[in-house]
Amino acid sequence: MTKVKKDNEKVKTDIESGKCPCGCGQDLEPRETPYWIIDGTDDSKQEVFGEGCREDENRIANAQRALHARMTENQRDDALKWAAYYRALLREDQDSC
Repeated sequence: MTKVKKDNEKVKTDIESGKCPCGCGQDLEPRETPYWIIDGTDDSKQEVFGEGCREDENRIANAQRALHARMTENQRDDALKWAAYYRALLREDQDSC
């Protein structure tokens, strides 16, 4: 337990000094992303990646809502049927692996 604590302290001091926490000795340079500037640490990279995923999911959901709004009732029924077929096919493919 003390070794983990010492490693965490070392990572914090490396980041505070501007060095890469992996031990390669590279200087951390702030990077611009579409969301905010990150310092190169794993936590900040994960936050930016998570924000990108949320944004992508919102775009997909909005596109699906817009498509659904343009469809007639019969088209919606057909789309639901084919989506169910597609999901069933994917599950069968996953089960065979």
